[in-house]
Amino acid sequence: YQKSRDVSWQILIDHGITQLPVKVSEICKAKQIKVTSYEKGGKLIKDCGLFQNTVNSDGFTFGRMIFYNEQCTVPRQRFTVAHELGHILLHNGGGMYNREPSANDSPIEQEANVFASRLLAPACVLWGIGVTSAQQISEICNISMQSAEFRFKRLAELFEREKQFIRKYHKSCFLLSPLERAVYHQFSDYINRHKL
Repeated sequence: YQKSRDVSWQILIDHGITQLPVKVSEICKAKQIKVTSYEKGGKLIKDCGLFQNTVNSDGFTFGRMIFYNEQCTVPRQRFTVAHELGHILLHNGGGMYNREPSANDSPIEQEANVFASRLLAPACVLWGIGVTSAQQISEICNISMQSAEFRFKRLAELFEREKQFIRKYHKSCFLLSPLERAVYHQFSDYINRHKL
């Protein structure tokens, strides 16, 4: 969890991201990672002998290439590309297949899901603007409702932890990490303009 979260924060900082929704395709482009749909990359997928395995997946990585299923909604495609970017940065890529997050995912898939959700929906930014529902996360971050529900569940845990932290220490548990503070500062204009 912490490794995935910290890498996502560092990406936001390094790429100067200042607003939601995060443009994950621009991050990939800056990192020289090719992103293409199954439909557009069909010949390459077949040439690599990967076509049969892509039928039931939303996306996969092959080296420094991310393929995604064009039949999925745009919010789902965005999460898929962020998830696959996580595999490249955290696991050196290589033949990982993606679909909607599940509680039964392997640790590698969970790490990529944590990375994607923290990259596309950073908690400190959502906290700063006052998000109160998965629907708001879905709309603000342009991610699928299922991904937003997973994210809101974690955010609700953080909000509960913050209440306890304030009672005990008289301060918030948000913004304690230097990386998180840097992300929050970078998004400060956006947060001030988008308070709910």
